Amino acid sequence: MESSTRYPLLTDCNVHVNGDEEDVQGIGLKISSDQHGQPVQLIKGGWKSAIYIIGVEVAERFAFYGTSGNLITYLIDVLGESTARAAQNVNIWSGVATLLPLLGAIVADSYLGRFNTILISSFIYIMGLVMLTLSVSTLIPLKFQYWVFFVSLYFVAIGEGGHKPCVQTFGAEQFDERIPEEKKAKSSFFNWWYFGLCSGSTAGMLVVFYIQENVGWMIGFGLPAIAMAFALVIFLLGSEFYRSHVPKGSPLVRTRQVFVAAYRKRHLCVSKDGVPLYEEENPDAAGFASNGQILAHTNQLKCLDKATIMDKMDTSSDTKNNWRLCSVTQVEEAKLLLRLVPIWLSCLSFGVIFAQGSTFFTKQGSSMDRTILHDFRIPSASLQVIPGLVIISTVVIYD
Repeated sequence: MESSTRYPLLTDCNVHVNGDEEDVQGIGLKISSDQHGQPVQLIKGGWKSAIYIIGVEVAERFAFYGTSGNLITYLIDVLGESTARAAQNVNIWSGVATLLPLLGAIVADSYLGRFNTILISSFIYIMGLVMLTLSVSTLIPLKFQYWVFFVSLYFVAIGEGGHKPCVQTFGAEQFDERIPEEKKAKSSFFNWWYFGLCSGSTAGMLVVFYIQENVGWMIGFGLPAIAMAFALVIFLLGSEFYRSHVPKGSPLVRTRQVFVAAYRKRHLCVSKDGVPLYEEENPDAAGFASNGQILAHTNQLKCLDKATIMDKMDTSSDTKNNWRLCSVTQVEEAKLLLRLVPIWLSCLSFGVIFAQGSTFFTKQGSSMDRTILHDFRIPSASLQVIPGLVIISTVVIYD
């Protein structure tokens, strides 16, 4: 295979970057591109594009939490559902909206790219919110309002599924870690991105919930639709400044290739005498997570290292079979994903508790005396803003 080479085992460092600072600049120019996949100069990206993405996140979180956080009140008070039934419907919808980003991420990584995925999902998102607004109006016959309401909610979930996994990653792509100034700015971006996320959701809970319970549900659902349309406008305004990477394939597919290749070579043994393992010659082809860098070999999960062994079939073939032979970097990426599994599992209990905030916590709050300043009554769902307010204050101090 002419396009590949083999590197010795690396144990003294975590990441290797080919070339010096001048080469890094060149790589940055090569892999950075606009939304059409065309190479761009380093004058694009950075904070001048990331600020638009933070603005998009603020408006989108305002729309999402303004819609989702008070659903149980609408289901009980307007649609007449029992508390148990309403909580069940809210949790099922929330579960679907939480799982769909997995599919959205695969679509973005393998086919559309993040820019196009955000764009298309935003239109679906807005359509769902507009339908949701119409479902509580007199334009929809009463006997159809229930069904239009739930169809609208799941359109919102589909839009969320494409939007959520792409926005933060797209923002991170505006910074090239191989440029020291941008690497530092990228770390700060994540703090301010989360600040924007919490600010948008907190504003939605304070403003939209009050309007829903004191002005009307049509305006209460219409305001998130306007906010999401505003998010789309902000996103499009920043188009000329964005860097965007061409889709390179789903990380899940690359991880499966490692498992399949390791299983096919399960009878082979990884040599302990320093025999080189297979690695790609082109760092840009080395992997989706490496960002053009060669990841060093580690000694954990050695069974997966068998995927990097070149047997007679590999050496005699003119082209590399990705389901038989994987690079060290690709195997290390699979190991990184496996190391995340305990963290994911530990989050399950938190997810169960967090789900109570928009269901039974809100319902319990409705039985409290929420009157302050003589005649101002806080909506029960607005009690969910407390965690967001704490996060907003700590992010500012931290950064």
